[in-house]
Amino acid sequence: MNVARPLRVIPGSQETPVPPVAPTTTPIQVNSGDKLVVERARRSTYDFVGGRYYLMSKALTAAIPHMKLTPTETDVLHHILGNQESGGILKATHEEIGVDLGIGRSEVGKAVRTLSRIGLIWQQRRGELAVNPRCAYFGVSGLQNEAVAAIPDHVPQIVLPQSKVRPPRRRRKLR
Repeated sequence: MNVARPLRVIPGSQETPVPPVAPTTTPIQVNSGDKLVVERARRSTYDFVGGRYYLMSKALTAAIPHMKLTPTETDVLHHILGNQESGGILKATHEEIGVDLGIGRSEVGKAVRTLSRIGLIWQQRRGELAVNPRCAYFGVSGLQNEAVAAIPDHVPQIVLPQSKVRPPRRRRKLR
């Protein structure tokens, strides 16, 4: 059954209707004994700096300035998100994170405790931090549901602030 589609109008074309473009097909002939293989085309890759990316909740991204995180806590969060391995794990001690950020181990520890209290991350074991897959996920999309189901009971629910006005910026002295 052939159904006629309406003509489409191209914006800015003085309302001149343009006929729809029919998809092109190429007939193939398959003979008895031939093997036909259909492969799904690979998706084109994204063009990100460094070639890799993780997905982060849009709502969380918009709420970060309203969460009253210190600059150090924000730096530690972004360091963890940017260096996580597949599945949302960062294998690094507080000392190693501190060296990367140019801050002390105790400052990293305080930031990790705050981020854990909020529910963005948790300490998996010594030297291993896990990113909450509800806020950001790096890995195969089909495995995110499994990662969410495996969130430990002690990890609090993430509560986003409802404020629309950004709090004033804080200043920190750099070393």
